[in-house]
Amino acid sequence: MFIRFCFVFLGVNQSLFFMKNTTLKQLFMLTVTLFVTSVYAQTARESYLPTEVEKVLEKVQSVSNMAEREPTNLLSKEEKQILKNYYQSSEISNSTFRATGDVYALDVRNGGVYGSFPLTGPFNISNIATIPNDIYASDFDVTGTLYALETTNANLLSIDPDTGAITVVAPLTGAAAGVTYSGLSWNKTNSTMYALTTDGTTTNLYTLNLSTGALTLVGPTGTTLGIWIAIDNNGIIYMADIGNDNFYTLNPSTGAATLVGPLGVDISFAQEADVDPVSNTLYMAGYIGGGVNNIYTVDVSTGTATAVGTVNSNNAELGMFTIDGPIGIDNNFVCDDAITIGLGIINSNGPSNSSTGASNVCLTGATNAEWYRYTATNSGDLTITSDLASNSGIDTRVSVYNNDCMNLTCIASDDNSGANNTSTLVIPVVSGTTYLIEWDDANDAAAFDFELSLLISCPDPVNFVAGTITDTSATFSWDAVTGASNGYIFSVFNAGDDPLTDTPVYTENIASGTLTATATPLMAQTMYDAYITADCDTNGLSNAISLTFETDIAPPVCGGTYADLGGATGPYLPNENTITTITPDNPGDVVTVTFTYVDIESSTGTGTQDGCWDFLTVYNGPDTSYPVLAQTLCGEESGDGGVPSVGSSLLSIGMSFTSTDASGALTFVFTSDTSIQETGWLADVTCGPPPSCVTPGTFTNTATTDTTATYAWDETANASNGYVFSVFNNGDDPQIATPVYTENVPFGTNTATATGLMAATTYDAYIMADCDTAGMSATDLDTFTTEAAPPVCGGTFVDSGGVSGNYAVNESTTTTITPDVAGEYVTITFTYVDIESATGTGTQDGCWDYLTIYDGPDATFPVLAQTLCGEESGDGGVPSVATSLLSVGDAFTSSDASGALTMVFTSDGSVTETGWIANVTCGALSVDEFSATQFNYYPNPTTGLLHVNAKQNIDSIEVINMLGQKVMDLSPKTMEVTLDFSSLSQGAYFLRSAVNGNITTHKIIKR
Repeated sequence: MFIRFCFVFLGVNQSLFFMKNTTLKQLFMLTVTLFVTSVYAQTARESYLPTEVEKVLEKVQSVSNMAEREPTNLLSKEEKQILKNYYQSSEISNSTFRATGDVYALDVRNGGVYGSFPLTGPFNISNIATIPNDIYASDFDVTGTLYALETTNANLLSIDPDTGAITVVAPLTGAAAGVTYSGLSWNKTNSTMYALTTDGTTTNLYTLNLSTGALTLVGPTGTTLGIWIAIDNNGIIYMADIGNDNFYTLNPSTGAATLVGPLGVDISFAQEADVDPVSNTLYMAGYIGGGVNNIYTVDVSTGTATAVGTVNSNNAELGMFTIDGPIGIDNNFVCDDAITIGLGIINSNGPSNSSTGASNVCLTGATNAEWYRYTATNSGDLTITSDLASNSGIDTRVSVYNNDCMNLTCIASDDNSGANNTSTLVIPVVSGTTYLIEWDDANDAAAFDFELSLLISCPDPVNFVAGTITDTSATFSWDAVTGASNGYIFSVFNAGDDPLTDTPVYTENIASGTLTATATPLMAQTMYDAYITADCDTNGLSNAISLTFETDIAPPVCGGTYADLGGATGPYLPNENTITTITPDNPGDVVTVTFTYVDIESSTGTGTQDGCWDFLTVYNGPDTSYPVLAQTLCGEESGDGGVPSVGSSLLSIGMSFTSTDASGALTFVFTSDTSIQETGWLADVTCGPPPSCVTPGTFTNTATTDTTATYAWDETANASNGYVFSVFNNGDDPQIATPVYTENVPFGTNTATATGLMAATTYDAYIMADCDTAGMSATDLDTFTTEAAPPVCGGTFVDSGGVSGNYAVNESTTTTITPDVAGEYVTITFTYVDIESATGTGTQDGCWDYLTIYDGPDATFPVLAQTLCGEESGDGGVPSVATSLLSVGDAFTSSDASGALTMVFTSDGSVTETGWIANVTCGALSVDEFSATQFNYYPNPTTGLLHVNAKQNIDSIEVINMLGQKVMDLSPKTMEVTLDFSSLSQGAYFLRSAVNGNITTHKIIKR
């Protein structure tokens, strides 16, 4: 629920502050900004995170959020994938686990999806309703009422678990205004609901009146950011604090926290936890960031959290995580007041009343009792047992009767068949028949739990699976059921239909001995529910076993549409490797596919392949052994506009591919990764005679400079007049605009170079074959960008991304700028700065990416600036080391005899920014500069003292060793100063001095 702003320094993370709703590297202001400081405790594993993971977590933790969901678009797709890859591979336990019950959950990340999933997994929310309220704490009380705390409006809510309907019970009172309601848990040992609040500085424990909403302070926990509480069957109160990721117990009388240990996981934003009332196991819904989440079991003796699975395949952030436990029963002390129950675990308050309701029909010697009524839904063997782990030291006794309180007939009874004086009874029941169950006080009157389970006489079919599914049919199979003498009932309904009231789209009675069925005809790309029921004649019907399936998309045909597996509206699937071949209906025709909608996940980095995370590959023929028309295609023109980092991989609306193979066929292979599925593509499929003049294939940019671009293409056999190669300004209409370059290329030559282009400019290149009497072919288009011009006097010095793009990952780029005229000196003045900085150490001195500037023609010369970064022209980020800050207006002038400056840019493997722009000027040093100051120093080399003088006051003077470390730093403000080198090691040093605002660097040798 909370998020830290973490400052990483020498392996220690400190929470600096937190506040609501932030976006990437930029924090929105709260009405009240709360500052929090706490030491961040981690396990050894978390202390040695991979650099790329640490960087993403640093961004996550730069958002200090008050118990609310993660801000939208905080992380890029690449950063989300980094978290998913790391936490899935390193956190998920391979051990098995046992759990019972259902979990009611609210996903605050995806529009407030409310629903449930089994605690045994898989943890995929079955949608019930949408709850937009900002809820981050919930629990059931003893009556089975689901309560929740709403933070913004400070209300106590009740929620119908089955419908999601919300009722405002009362306003919350007793806590300070503006706090976050972060925890809620029922204590069964004293029948009290406890609540937790935090304001980012103080976390308080309260008791809560469920009728009035009044909070009564128990006391402060002594921690800053308590994120959830959960109370076990013994009344022990557990708490996690997101400020330090530690696990605590709380004193129920004072609220004081006692440290148990670290959770061992970096949790951020919305969190919740609950105790399974049957197994007494503590579960936590832990959220990392970027959609990455896990369900954890927590070892209450150490605090260690062990991941057991993800929610919604790592795309959920739970504000509610409440386990549906046993429901308390009361006021059923005489037979006429018997309470109707179903299968499952029931929590009895015990026959401790004085109603003298015991029947003494099956068993004698009892005074009081509790009564229940059960109606069998199927025929079979009903097991009634109090032999449960939650019962300790309880001596129970049970009897079962016919459903007539006035004329009770004993069916069966048991005293001590279960372990430790508990009771276990198994009786045959008939579907539709009602039975009375009596628990009496002959041995014990204490509260206890009991469970009803039914072994149906007509067993359920097992291994009900779907086989071959096409666009119009689906085949199913199952295992034989012993006793299914009348066979099986197989039905298919539209997904979500009620099989008891709705009409099936297909139904069939299957004879005994037949274990397969095929539903047909079905609609293409449609969700259905299939059911199989065994018919055991006099033993009745089994339960109806169901599974949900989806028919395939209709295969693309001439005149039809080629779409991804998500169809016209849904996303494609993860981990696809889908091959689609489209063949013309008529021999001699060829297939053309023209894209009308494109949303395939691209990457600003390398991605999975050539700037794409997911991509299409197109083959010119009926399978993948044929030539490749396009190796890697992606783009998000119909989505959020993302484009691949590699220009040749861009797939755009309007692009088309036509087969030139003798078969006329095209083959497409779609490959997707494990995360982030976009909405895919739509393309029109047309078929017809092949063009008489075929467009040249494999039109490829082979080389680009700042002023030229070279292309090559495949030969068109009948292009007797050659080819027309043209280059237009990007976006220009080639039918009406004037090209910036055009050339008629003779047949037999399959390459051309466009010249006279502008640096760092985007163009569209076209190729077209001229087949004489057969006419002109259609054009093929490729978009490219020229390189940035090398920096020269009077020009600009920019990063590799040019004036509009981002620099690249893993750069180590050296640029030297030399004056045109001997005796002049280069000055660079920055006009735009956006180089990735770090709030922690980063890669070097508070920077993830950085410039180093040398005073001379290569990197062996003195360092003018060792580490420079900053994001003044981006989102305002600054490095944690102040001396590393590069700002707009900063200038650097060579003082070397060559007049040159050398810049080395270093970037890491992730998160690139838009870089920098700097003006380059060259000229002679002015009279005011060092040539006129008669700056002198002697002796050099020196064995001890170095004397320095100038004609003007020396403002500052620094001595820097070869490692770039400053070993002396003076501000003499006089024209003479003496430096003592006697304590320094032998070797070379740089003397950097400032006189009247002018800086020069000289090399000094210490002997």
